[in-house]
Order: sequence, then structure tokens, then C-alpha cells
Amino acid sequence: MQVNVIFFGVLSDVVGKNMLTIQDTDNMTDLKSKLITSYPNLKDYTFRMAVNQKMVEDNHLLFDNDLVAVMPPFAGG
Repeated sequence: MQVNVIFFGVLSDVVGKNMLTIQDTDNMTDLKSKLITSYPNLKDYTFRMAVNQKMVEDNHLLFDNDLVAVMPPFAGG
């Protein structure tokens, strides 16, 4: 199974790319752990994650070809 991950804002600078594919992950906790292991500087940033354009929590299950957005804090009006 694979998921596609898109990074926004400063997080794309931290990772060094806007998008990547992660193999063999089945939930958000596992994905977050893999991302921080591969890109240790991510642990210094606050971020939220969405799957297929819906904000989710760490225990959310992932499915093949899900699109995960990793976003820094933002404000709107």
C-alpha cells in the first residue's frame, strides 16, 4: 500500500520537496512516525494532517492511494 503526501508552507522547505510517496503505512500515527524518522526537523514544527481533504486525528486509518496533506498552522478570515 502507498499514500501520497503533500507538504505545504514551511514544511515543504523542511522536507525539501512538495510531494512524496510513502509505502507500507496503515494509519496516521505510523505515517507521522515515518515522516519524523526520515525528516527529523519536522518534530520542531506544529502541523495538522488531512486525508483526502478532511482533517483527521492520529488514529485515522489509511488506504491505498490516499492523499495526505501536511499543513502548518494557518489562520483565515
